[in-house]
Amino acid sequence: MVNITGKVLRILPFRELKVANENKKVIDLIIADEFDYKRVSFWDEKAELVIRGEIKAGDVLRIENARVPEESKKSGEKRANAGKYTRITKISSNIAALRHANFLNLTVLAVARPEKEQVCIAGIGENGEWIRPQGVYENDIVTAGMPNFKNLCISKIYVDAWRGRRPRKEDRFFIYSEGVKRELNEEEKREFLERNVDAPVDSVFKSGRSLGLIKPRILQVYEEKATKKKEGKSHEQYIRFNFKDSSGRIYRRWSCRCSAFYKTWNDLKSKHRWTYGLRMLKYLRKNDTYLAIGLTYTDYGGDRLEYGAYPLIVGVHVVPTRA
Repeated sequence: MVNITGKVLRILPFRELKVANENKKVIDLIIADEFDYKRVSFWDEKAELVIRGEIKAGDVLRIENARVPEESKKSGEKRANAGKYTRITKISSNIAALRHANFLNLTVLAVARPEKEQVCIAGIGENGEWIRPQGVYENDIVTAGMPNFKNLCISKIYVDAWRGRRPRKEDRFFIYSEGVKRELNEEEKREFLERNVDAPVDSVFKSGRSLGLIKPRILQVYEEKATKKKEGKSHEQYIRFNFKDSSGRIYRRWSCRCSAFYKTWNDLKSKHRWTYGLRMLKYLRKNDTYLAIGLTYTDYGGDRLEYGAYPLIVGVHVVPTRA
């Protein structure tokens, strides 16, 4: 058993699990003191405290007699369970959560549309390494009206090793974001994109990475409606790209997941009902267009696997062409 005192930084979505043929309510909370965090699972009546709003993000809690799962002891994962015999008390204390913990300044290149409540976020850290925070949910994107992630902006985030199934090279467990610290100006955006652009698609995915940035020639961009066969999809509208990369190879029907690009597309569609597709293509070709690309897991279920997985466009970045 362990005792934990810390500030509630995040409340993850409610879930229901079947344990020994019983349905159990579970809500995970990210709780941190000044040095470190714990992911604490609140079970049954403890979960009800969160559901009823008696425990909220920002509260400081003292948790007594929480249990650490055996698998977490072996793996080093920072998890604990708050169940029937756990005592939880709200206390008045000023905790500067994670003040002494290592953080990362992430320049964001992908904020995807939500899929099953989760959002794909990806970017490049100060050392040039691609990072994909795992376990980011819709309610993590904006906190108290302020964005935590925005394309070509720098976010201060805390991450840990990803110990989930099927880890990819760039995957990290998302702990917390202190929000967008700064947006790059136009010259900084261009310089950052040029500095981090990869050559052809092969140079990304055949090197063992599952994220990269390319500067292709856009051949076609079009909208496709979801069909009933696409089970598990969260959206009815999908945008696809055909493009030629720097090697001259043509890639077709790559699905776009970039949230900001969907907004731009739909705004153009509302203004130019009959010509929006041609206008978008002209806009992408007139300017310098960069695509952040990524691979899903190999068991995603797609029928057009490339590089052993299902490739996506997770970020679309357009800067004016220099005269």
